[in-house]
Order: sequence, then C-alpha cells, then structure tokens
Amino acid sequence: TVSINKDGDVYWNGMMKPLPGGTEDLFDRLKVEAVKVPQPEVHIRGDQNVRYEFVGKTILTAQRAGIAKVGFVI
Repeated sequence: TVSINKDGDVYWNGMMKPLPGGTEDLFDRLKVEAVKVPQPEVHIRGDQNVRYEFVGKTILTAQRAGIAKVGFVI
C-alpha cells in the first residue's frame, strides 16, 4: 500500500514517516516488488485533499518500476 497525503508525501506500507526521497525511493522499492512471482498489486490510498498531480506521479512511478496492477483504496 502506498499512501499519499495532501502535501504529496509518500508513505510505504503504513510507515509513520514519509519516504525521504519521495517517488525516487518509491521507485526503488517498487522495482524489488515488480520481480516477485506472483507480482503483488499496488494499492494507492490518497488523502481526501491530495492533488491529482501527486496521484499521477505515483501511478507513473509504479508503471516505470514494472508494476502491472495498480488499484485504489478508499
């Protein structure tokens, strides 16, 4: 699960602190997940007030890392 707050900070799997490198750190973590068999689905949880730009960057990062399935969590 990748969470994004209204300021665009990215959180990995319920971590209490955001990833220090933002989408670049996320990319590195997703590359590791992308080679697993079966490949896990990435769930994006966005803050109610998150800008679409931040969600779009997160989806693009997942695609660049080779993640095939991305879902949204409400």
